[in-house]
Amino acid sequence: MTQYTTRGIAFPLILTSGKHTLVEGSALIEASIKTIISWPQFTRCYSDQFGSKTDEALESPNDAILSNLVRRFIIDSISIWEKRVTLKSVEINRPSSEKLVIQLVYRIKDLNMDNELVYGIYTN
Repeated sequence: MTQYTTRGIAFPLILTSGKHTLVEGSALIEASIKTIISWPQFTRCYSDQFGSKTDEALESPNDAILSNLVRRFIIDSISIWEKRVTLKSVEINRPSSEKLVIQLVYRIKDLNMDNELVYGIYTN
């Protein structure tokens, strides 16, 4: 098994005593996935394709069509921008008319380890 030593700055920044905190391993990958999901595509200088299109769908009614659309946007964006993982499942739940809860299960390739991320998005 490969030793996993990548470190980086997570977004949003975590400050400790006025300095940014470095995260590593699965925490860095989780922060990267959250950034990809939440970053609107076509808004980043020099890399306008970065992010996902989830923000484009959030003005739509919260129904099964929206769930499937957001699911597709997330699968596409993570497969393009986060090469360290393989998505195993993406579930979208609608606990209320103004919220989507995304549950991702993914495998970290270098660690050969499964991880889970639950992420909420508010709709109109």
